[in-house]
Amino acid sequence: MDLNARTKVSSGGPYEDAVGYSRILCAGPFVYVAGTTAGSDGSPIPPTCKEQTSQAVEIIKSKLAQVGVKLDEVVRVRMFVVDIKRDWQDVSSVMNAYFAETRPVMTMVEVSQLIDEQMLIEIEMDAVRKQG
Repeated sequence: MDLNARTKVSSGGPYEDAVGYSRILCAGPFVYVAGTTAGSDGSPIPPTCKEQTSQAVEIIKSKLAQVGVKLDEVVRVRMFVVDIKRDWQDVSSVMNAYFAETRPVMTMVEVSQLIDEQMLIEIEMDAVRKQG
């Protein structure tokens, strides 16, 4: 396994070039997904945190597929929400729908704001490719 070989994937979002990062970076079996929000792919940002959570996970899922990785290979999820008391149950129901079987480690924390005031959640994921 060559850990120096890197694969980078962009989502085409407006901040990647401005900041200088990739949506996904693969190094050997390790796959890292940058903070992803609804609208990271240029699509409209829906109004609710539940809808934003679903959209962000779907963006991540589609980008992971580009490097041959599935959501069941995710080992860590970090969620940053702007109103944890209001939204934790909606976020949790969406995440449970995707990860009830694989149960990666997860952290949800409240932040004061995200880069766009419409954004209510940002999600990071780490995965390890299955051998086979």
